[in-house]
Amino acid sequence: MFQTLNCTRPHAYFLLCTCSLILVLASPFRLSGQNLESSNPRAISLYKESLQLAEQDKFNETIEKLRQAIKADPNFIQAHLRYMDAFRSVGRGKEVVTMYENMLKQNPVSALYHFLYGRTLSDMDAKRAEYKKALAAEPTFYWAQLGIGGSYFMEKRYDEAIIALNKTLELKPGLVDAIRLLAGIYLEKSMPHQARRLLEEAAAIDTTDAGIYFRLGQAYSQLERFQSAEKAFLKAIALEPDEPLMYYYLGLSREIGNNRQGALEAYRKFLNMAPDHELAQSAKKNIEKLSK
Repeated sequence: MFQTLNCTRPHAYFLLCTCSLILVLASPFRLSGQNLESSNPRAISLYKESLQLAEQDKFNETIEKLRQAIKADPNFIQAHLRYMDAFRSVGRGKEVVTMYENMLKQNPVSALYHFLYGRTLSDMDAKRAEYKKALAAEPTFYWAQLGIGGSYFMEKRYDEAIIALNKTLELKPGLVDAIRLLAGIYLEKSMPHQARRLLEEAAAIDTTDAGIYFRLGQAYSQLERFQSAEKAFLKAIALEPDEPLMYYYLGLSREIGNNRQGALEAYRKFLNMAPDHELAQSAKKNIEKLSK
């Protein structure tokens, strides 16, 4: 996922290795702790039950609850997104394409279904074409604008992504998914002040998003505020304790901040969790260096 870099300073990783973990923790539709877009109590209840089942890795039960939630409220977008992501998580993404293509045929003028079908597609131009159809059908449908920004982000067409994401935030101020992506772009462009401002805003809105705190740690690191970076990484770890790379970056922040013992603990934790990771050799070298 990450490429190991030959860097003379450890924190060069913070300057150059931001994108891959960002994509892991925060796809364009990570579903942050935002308000659910349904007014149907039964649909919301079923959706929340599906989240609990998903935590227990009960795929069939999760899918059934999401189907019921969508049946109760066909416009419940978060239920649709979780539904398609559940299929993708078990390698059944092609089924989702067919499902939503058929749903679109039944709802040809629906902004929602143009967006959902577009989200199933892998070709970025085809994806954006569906998102644009969604906006043509409903100009205030901010999910489609977010999708356009996300697709440009995935292609590293950052200037176009910035324009699209700012349009998203005009339609939906405070949308954490858009803020997170926009901040990620600023990190990639080595614009940490802009990223920090956005991420602190996002953290005030949603305290449950590990991706926000990870990126905030990246921003503080680029600003050489390493104690603040460590605190941000620790918050990310508290939310995503099973993500090994969190510990690697915690180790880097502690190493640069002259917390030798803390850095060793973090690197060792990373190696225990991911001994075959492509950054494992880098972590071993850092441990050897710190142990002298």
